[in-house]
Amino acid sequence: MKILTTFAVVSLLAIGCQGEQAPTPDTSATVSATPVTFNTGGAPTVTFEVPDMMCQYSCVDAVKTALASQPGVREVRIDFEARQATVVVDQATFNGEAAVASLVDYQFTNSKMHQEK
Repeated sequence: MKILTTFAVVSLLAIGCQGEQAPTPDTSATVSATPVTFNTGGAPTVTFEVPDMMCQYSCVDAVKTALASQPGVREVRIDFEARQATVVVDQATFNGEAAVASLVDYQFTNSKMHQEK
């Protein structure tokens, strides 16, 4: 009888827990985002293909660090989905080959300068 009572109590607890639902979040609130400005001065840009950028956090940070440390780099914008980095440069001091070498040093071995604007 004791076993039957214990089984009944455990069953009722298990069934009771399954009936609870998590509260539904309020999705009616409007969220406004602040637009990000990039290259507001219209300076020349260079785009890099970085197909080895596989992780959204540490890889993105590493690409940004590698490129931002290069002479002549003013701004860096990463597009993780496209596996690209767009860099605003000072053409007098920027060296694209050195920037690619920096990406390779960070283990992004298939990186290449894609285009200049």
